[in-house]
Amino acid sequence: MLHDDPVAGHFGIHRTLARVSSRFYWAGYKETIEIWCKCCEICSARKGPTRHPRGPMKQYLVGAPLERVAIDILGPLPETKNKNKYILVITDYFSRWAESYPMPDQEAETVTRIFVSEFIARFGLPRQVHTDQGRQFESHLFRSLCQTFKMDKTRTTALHPQSDGMVERLNRTIEDILSKFIAKDQRDWDLHLPLAMMAYRSSVHESTGYSPSMLMFGREIELPVDLLYGQPPQISDNITHQYLAKLIPNLWRIHNIAREKMAAASNRQKQQYDHKIYAHQYKVGDAVWVYNPSKAKGKSPKLQCKWTGPYLIIAVFTDLIYKIQKSEFSREIIIHHDRMKPFIGSFDNWLLKSNNKSSVSIFETADESLYTEEPEKENADHVKMPRRSNRHSKPPDRFSS
Repeated sequence: MLHDDPVAGHFGIHRTLARVSSRFYWAGYKETIEIWCKCCEICSARKGPTRHPRGPMKQYLVGAPLERVAIDILGPLPETKNKNKYILVITDYFSRWAESYPMPDQEAETVTRIFVSEFIARFGLPRQVHTDQGRQFESHLFRSLCQTFKMDKTRTTALHPQSDGMVERLNRTIEDILSKFIAKDQRDWDLHLPLAMMAYRSSVHESTGYSPSMLMFGREIELPVDLLYGQPPQISDNITHQYLAKLIPNLWRIHNIAREKMAAASNRQKQQYDHKIYAHQYKVGDAVWVYNPSKAKGKSPKLQCKWTGPYLIIAVFTDLIYKIQKSEFSREIIIHHDRMKPFIGSFDNWLLKSNNKSSVSIFETADESLYTEEPEKENADHVKMPRRSNRHSKPPDRFSS
């Protein structure tokens, strides 16, 4: 009543403890209150963990142009005079070569047509295509395209844009460039988009140390300044045949240097990212909460519970990717580690096939480990259970007989 009732407000451990201690006393009441608050499903569905789960960064290094490309859709943007509202962004993981195409809509047919006629027809087939879980990319049409051309199709996990971080960062760069040249009504962005991409492709990328055009074509594209002041010193008008003879060796040398710099940049980024990791080690049968902020029409997201559950982990693919299921007959979900937190309390473990009792309650068990604080381990479950004190506790004077 001092925690769950409407007049109690489902407050946290400290406020509930203050309310109880001023009225009642029993042996081990602090531990009981702490466990009760941690097992409250209403509180857990609303409140996030004290530290946000953050798994270590996974590295994916490529070694050649078009080995892996990422595709994303930027928008909606203000509708232009040509009826364009979206941008299809495609970038190569190795050379960082980027293409962007304005689109009137984001239907699967539009995306597939532009991808084939504008990108594949000019640059050839990539070995792997990486997208998010947008309906246009998960459609039967786009999947059939990848199967027909023998392209490996991968996707991100839901609500985890870090899985496609390179193209997401490119989207922000495109927005920054366009914002400096478009008109005040913002309805001419599609006219500035080709030159904005030219500016990006001719600039040196931090991770590779070369411009995307150099890694893709083995040469720098000419800019207006080159027409005014001449070509750079390493290129002259009378060495065309020498240039062609040295093109392939130079391109291999440049690619080797770029691969080394990309590996060094990836290690540096992983070291910076992993500095603040807070990972849990889940196993099959564990119960978890899932971060799933709903956007129901007519409901305010500020008043919605952002965590749903309990879900049971039914498969472990890696230390960051899991397959979960809410009930025996519900849909299976593949989810990233950072969208989960441990579920504390009673749950129906329908995965158990034995005759043992499947409903596990933290209050009914006699396991003394529930009251023992284990030492923290790296990548271990960081949920600390209360530790039973060995000190003799004396009740308040007004409760003494």
